[in-house]
Amino acid sequence: MKILSLGLSGAPDEIRARLQHDCRALAQDGFRVAVDESSKGRYTFLGCNIAEGELSFRNYERVKNTLKNLAAQMLAEYIVIREEKNLIRKIVNHNYYYFNELERDAIYENALKLLDGGCMGDFACADRRDRILVKLQEYFDIHHELVLDGFLSFRLKEYRDRLTEVVDKAVDEYMMDMEYKEFIRVLRYFVDVQEAQVDEVHIVLGDGDTFKIRDAHGRNIHNQYLDTIMVRNEEVNYEDLLISALITIAPQTVMLHFSTEPDKTNSVVDTIQSVFAGRVKICGGCSLCINGIGVPETERN
Repeated sequence: MKILSLGLSGAPDEIRARLQHDCRALAQDGFRVAVDESSKGRYTFLGCNIAEGELSFRNYERVKNTLKNLAAQMLAEYIVIREEKNLIRKIVNHNYYYFNELERDAIYENALKLLDGGCMGDFACADRRDRILVKLQEYFDIHHELVLDGFLSFRLKEYRDRLTEVVDKAVDEYMMDMEYKEFIRVLRYFVDVQEAQVDEVHIVLGDGDTFKIRDAHGRNIHNQYLDTIMVRNEEVNYEDLLISALITIAPQTVMLHFSTEPDKTNSVVDTIQSVFAGRVKICGGCSLCINGIGVPETERN
């Protein structure tokens, strides 16, 4: 008597091994369940069969429910670990076909990072697996045969919609990254083509999006344009202000000082290092780092 049948277009060996393991567990309770295999077109069907003479109705229901529950758990895990990547790849290729292959590969990798990094709220790995498990259990309550491709296409619409949202977010982040790289490229061009106006400038990065610009002697640097952009403007990004100031000053060397924890200013530091490639140094600790005043370490005798 066949109590379960799974139709697969890929990885039948992996699923067969799991089914055989589960059937051996049932054999310990005295029930002989065998796994057979047949092919229909591009699908491989794995069936779980049990000898009718061994079962009462009550035992049949218990074995059937146990095996279906085990199969549901196995398939839920398999979908999240194996099939999910294929689904994401299909979504990227279908919805964003106008990107070239390298761009689609980058978007695909971004989407996987979003899923693995838990950036999608209630769509973490365990949440996805549990939701799929509920759908599988509901299906097996009524049916004994499941074709995995059809189940993914017609029974997991909400899950596939959420994966589409992940891909869309990955595209947004990819585009922002491309825009940022282009922004850096343009700024580096301006830095490279203009002659350095000062040998050295010291930037003291403080708490609350604040910074101070000093010369090699620890004195404030002033000019008409700097005095204008240093006025706090809520509509202008703090990072943009600092980069604009540095490009205006056009220093040969940029020394960075931190009056707060460095990890709070990683974004602006990364930008400065990208724009002024090869010109940036980071202070290991001096009076400027402590309170923003005094003579920089490089000027001490």
